[in-house]
Amino acid sequence: MSPQRPHSRLPNRLPGALALWLLLLVTGGLLVSAPAAAAGKSGKASASSRKKTKKKPKTAAKQRPSAPQVLPVSRDAEVPLGLTTSGELEEEGEGDEEDTDGETTGDPEAELEAIERELLAHPVDPEPMLVELAPVVSDPRPLDSRPRWVQHEVIPGERLADIAERYGVEPRRLARWNNLQGDNPGLRVGKSLRVHAVNPPPPRERHEHIAKKGETWESVAKQHALEAEQLQRWNRKLGKTLSSKEKVVFWREPPPPSAVASVGLASKLAQIRVRAGGISIGRASRGRLVRGVELPDRPDLYTRRKPEESWGSSHAITQLMAAVTRFRHETGFKRAVVIGGISKARGGRFRPHKSHQSGRDIDIRMPITAAAEGKKHTSASDIDWRATWQLIHAFIVGGEVEYVFLEYSLQKRLYKAAREAGATKDQLAMWLQWPNKPKTNKGIVRHVKGHVVHFHVRIRCADYEKHCVTAR
Repeated sequence: MSPQRPHSRLPNRLPGALALWLLLLVTGGLLVSAPAAAAGKSGKASASSRKKTKKKPKTAAKQRPSAPQVLPVSRDAEVPLGLTTSGELEEEGEGDEEDTDGETTGDPEAELEAIERELLAHPVDPEPMLVELAPVVSDPRPLDSRPRWVQHEVIPGERLADIAERYGVEPRRLARWNNLQGDNPGLRVGKSLRVHAVNPPPPRERHEHIAKKGETWESVAKQHALEAEQLQRWNRKLGKTLSSKEKVVFWREPPPPSAVASVGLASKLAQIRVRAGGISIGRASRGRLVRGVELPDRPDLYTRRKPEESWGSSHAITQLMAAVTRFRHETGFKRAVVIGGISKARGGRFRPHKSHQSGRDIDIRMPITAAAEGKKHTSASDIDWRATWQLIHAFIVGGEVEYVFLEYSLQKRLYKAAREAGATKDQLAMWLQWPNKPKTNKGIVRHVKGHVVHFHVRIRCADYEKHCVTAR
């Protein structure tokens, strides 16, 4: 037998090789696909991250704090004013006039602070501010001026109409009071007439002149600042020419009260000392007080209701002290004058007031009658309106008052008191809002609700207060 050729092992090895090749192929594919998948996920993650990053600015824009808004000054409810049960002046909820200079731009508080820093950086004169006010008597007529009966002695040449005009009464009433008949009855020299007048003028003063040789009516009249014709009417019994040693009589009005009163008033004003450097900045309802001046303690002039609320500018404190000094001097008023709120030491918001922020606003309790002293609650019927008018007028004649606030319904009483004190209709048309409507923009004394038993004085900005805002 021929030897048998061995069988080929290829068919037996082929399945194993094929299996190994397939295994390598699958393994290689997996190794290649894994980085790609990882790269794909990384790409998606990056894209997602980029999308989120792009959205962040929007989110940040929404959360970024906006610029501070300028809010209007809060206004408290207006409540009628009166005295508390303890007798103190109540100032809650007082009114005020609105600012009319348009909307506020920027940050007013920051601007006021910047101005304050600038002013504080400059040195101040250590010398006190003196009162540089003329000693003008605001109203020399007596305070308790009311219609009263007086006697008038007829002097030569007087007619009924002349006497009526002197006392401000009607001739027919003057005739009726004295049982005189006719429109121009003859009046005997030296006759005494009864007159019912408000603020009657003082009697004329009788003077005598002994004529010298060579003197004439004209020369004598010139010596005494008279008219020759008037001098002759007073001396009808004398001839057309004067003889030596003849007695010439004439009458003069007494010296004006202001000329007499101003002497003492000037010395009192000169005693007032106010620290310099207190400056008002901004508006009354949005302002500050730089180096505020405390109202001095002067029991002889006024009573400070709350010293911690009695700060003002140098100019305002000066005007306040001068006005009360003038009022006391002219009227002899002895009862209390109570000063309410003025401002805080640095000004700014002063609740419950709407203004009083720059040291120029002053609340003053209206003087009360003697019968009302000691009452726990006072009303308009307890006000001494004559004294109130004199006090307000003392401020007005100083020339530095911007406004006086008083409820419209009470201005009629003030008007009447002013007329009785001798104020003319033309003067009151400039000073008082009444009888014009309450919303009319007239007068220094104006209607603001809440001023019932106190009035509110606003002083003008001083000339040197460059950052102070005055409405008038």
